[in-house]
Amino acid sequence: MSHVRTAILLLALGLFGLAGWALRPEITQAPPGLTLGEQMPARVGEWLQQPNALDQIAATATNLSMEQPYDEVVTRTYQNPRGEVIMLTLAYGRNQRQEVKIHRPELCYPSQGFKVKQLEHATFEGVRSQATGETISGKRMVAAGNSFDEIVSYWIRIGGTYSESAWQTRWTIFREGMNGRMTDGILVRASQRLNPGADPDASYRLQQQFLQQLVASMQPSAQSLLVR
Repeated sequence: MSHVRTAILLLALGLFGLAGWALRPEITQAPPGLTLGEQMPARVGEWLQQPNALDQIAATATNLSMEQPYDEVVTRTYQNPRGEVIMLTLAYGRNQRQEVKIHRPELCYPSQGFKVKQLEHATFEGVRSQATGETISGKRMVAAGNSFDEIVSYWIRIGGTYSESAWQTRWTIFREGMNGRMTDGILVRASQRLNPGADPDASYRLQQQFLQQLVASMQPSAQSLLVR
C-alpha cells in the first residue's frame, strides 16, 4: 500500500509541476526595488556583525535555474560579548516556480558532504506571521561534517506560507499560480559549528533568540521579506 501512496504522490507532484510550467503567471508579489543586503543591521541585540563572514553553504548565481534559484544571497557572521558566533544566511528568490524554488537545507547539506543526524519541527517564539499573527514554524537540524557538527535553525517562507516540506512548497506555488500570482520566497537560516556530538539544545535556544532579535531590528520593508 505504501508503494501505491508513493506512486500517487509522485504523480501529483509531476502534475503540479506541469501545471505550474503551463500557467507561468506574470503577476509577482515580490516588493520592488528592495536590496536585502543593504537592509542588514550591523547590530542584532548584543550581537555584532564581524567583518568577514565564515564560509557557509548557500547556492549563489546570477542566472536562475533549478540549481541556482536565488536572486540574492546574504551571508553574515555575528558574535556576542561571550565570544559565541552565529552564521546567518538569507537566500531570496523573487519568483518561485515549480522548477525554480528555494532549496531545503536538509537536501543541500548532504550534497556538500554532510550527514543529517537530526531533523525536527521548530517554532520560533516571538516571530509571527504578518498575515495571520501566528508563530511561524520551520526546522532544526544537526548536520555532521568531517571535523564538526553544524547546528541549524531555519524557516522557509513561500509567499505567506512557512513551508516544512517539498510537498507544501509545491502546493503553495501551484495554488498561487492558479490565482495568476507568482510569489517570492526566502530561506532564513542561522547556524553554529560545534565539536562532534555536542548537545545542540543550547544552540537552538541561542539561535531562536538571535532570529527573534534579527526580525525586530529590521525596518518594516525588510521585515516583510523575512516574515509575511
